[in-house]
Amino acid sequence: MARRYPAGYTKVYKRLPKSVKLFVLVIILLIALLKTFFGDIVNDYLRFNMPNANLLSSPLQNVKKINSIHDGDTINIVNENGKKVKIRFYGIDAPEVKQAYGEKSRQCLEDMLLNKKISYAIEDKDKYGRIVATIYADNVNVNYEMIKKGCAWSYFQYSKSLRNEFAQFKAKYGRIGLWAQDNPQAPWEYRKENR
Repeated sequence: MARRYPAGYTKVYKRLPKSVKLFVLVIILLIALLKTFFGDIVNDYLRFNMPNANLLSSPLQNVKKINSIHDGDTINIVNENGKKVKIRFYGIDAPEVKQAYGEKSRQCLEDMLLNKKISYAIEDKDKYGRIVATIYADNVNVNYEMIKKGCAWSYFQYSKSLRNEFAQFKAKYGRIGLWAQDNPQAPWEYRKENR
């Protein structure tokens, strides 16, 4: 359904000087950028400081035990209710274990989770029925840290997180982690070749 504007709205807009139109466009773009870039930061803040503000973010659940770390973006846990859960990390894609840098990525994740209080916030469910979540270790966003440390790719296709993209950009051009390799292969390309 087409949006209807008050009579004369289009005429008024068309009469505005180009500089005012450009200014309005820049303001709209800035608001969109801030909302996208800081959305993750706001969610992290709300989850720890306003746990009842669940209208904006999903609530945190505690991890009782980590059963195994499959690779740099998938873990098997026992949640606070004693239920076994397989969790895929939201917004990242880590190298497969048999892929170049795969074992280092898994070790990077293990180091981040070792002896920490682990919690997670469910973001989605994937086509395999796994929970897709943001993981926290002592209130630090592990998904973001994996990208920042060059241990995983930002999976922008699913998360649309500019914060993660910026972290990847810094890691890539700082040649940190997997980006120290000359031509690191994206995990989704590796999986496609090895089906």
